[in-house]
Amino acid sequence: MPEILDYLPAARSALRAFGLPETEPHPIVKSENVVFRADAPDGTTWALRLHRPGYHALPALESDRLLTAHLAASGLLVPTGRRTTTGAWYAEVPTPDPEGSRLAGLTLWHPGQTLADLIGDDRGPATWPWFERSGALLADLHNATADWIPPAGFTRHRLDAEGLGGDSPFWGRFWDLPCLTDDERNLLSQAREHVLIRFSALTDPLILIHADAHPANVLISGDTLGLIDFDDCAWGWPMFDLAVCLWSASSEPDFAQLRGRFLVGYAAQRPLPDDALEQLDFFLLMRTLMLIGWCADRPEVVGAPEEWKPGLIDKVRVALAHLS
Repeated sequence: MPEILDYLPAARSALRAFGLPETEPHPIVKSENVVFRADAPDGTTWALRLHRPGYHALPALESDRLLTAHLAASGLLVPTGRRTTTGAWYAEVPTPDPEGSRLAGLTLWHPGQTLADLIGDDRGPATWPWFERSGALLADLHNATADWIPPAGFTRHRLDAEGLGGDSPFWGRFWDLPCLTDDERNLLSQAREHVLIRFSALTDPLILIHADAHPANVLISGDTLGLIDFDDCAWGWPMFDLAVCLWSASSEPDFAQLRGRFLVGYAAQRPLPDDALEQLDFFLLMRTLMLIGWCADRPEVVGAPEEWKPGLIDKVRVALAHLS
C-alpha cells in the first residue's frame, strides 16, 4: 500500500501542470484522496488533491468546479479551483496506485481551522452556537443551489431513493456485505425497507447538496464559516445535508437541544419543511447505513470491520427502535 510520501513525484508533476513548477508540495493527509499543500511564489496557498481512482469521472469533477464557482459568486466561502496551463480543471498524473494514475485538482487554500479541529469530541452547550451557525451555513448553500440552473454538461450523482438505498446505491450495498453476520444482514435489510418507504413519501424536490457537511468539512476562517471538500456533492434532499452535519452528535444525551439550535440557525435563512424532525430522524439512520457501506469499502482508511462495525450496528438498532 503506497504511503503519502510515495505520491510526491505525482504531486510535483501535477504542480508543473498547474503552472507551479518551482513549488514544493507538503504532504497533508492520505485517506480516500491524497492531499498536499502548495505555497506558491505569489504568496497564495493551494490544496492539491490527487483523487481516488474510480470514484468520480472527469465530467463529474469538472461539474464540482462549476458548482463551487457559482457558490463563491453567491458569497459563500468554498474552495475555488485553479486551471492548468492548458486551461483544464484537472491533470492526470502517474501514481504508484494499481490503476497507475490519478486526476489532480488544485483549489485555493483558505486560512482557518475546521469545526472538528475546534470542538474535538465535545458536543456540549459551548458548541451549540457553532452548530447554529452551521445550520445557517447549510441554509445559505441550499438557497444558492435551489434555483440555480447548471450549464449544459453538468453531471453529478443522485442521492435519491435509488442512490441511497436502491439495488446499487452510491456508497455500496450496506445490507449485503461479506463482513456482516446473518443477524446483521436481517437488521440492515429491515432498515433499508424502512428508509425506502419513507423516501417514497417525500415530496421535497432534489437540489444540489454538499452531502458531506460534517464538522471536519465546516471551515472557520476569521469570522466566516465555509464549506470544504465538495467531493460528494450531489442531487439530493436538503434534509440529508442537515443529518450529515448533525450525525456526530446524534447519540449525545442533549442532542435535542443541539438539534434545536441548529434548526434555529437554518430556519433563520431558509424555511424548514413541516416534517423536518421526522425527516431528520430517518436521514440520520440513512447516514449510519451509508457509513456502513462506506467503511466496508475503505479498510485502508478506517481499518478492519471490528474497529467500526459494532458502533454503527448499535446506532442502527437504536434508530430503528426509535422510529418504530
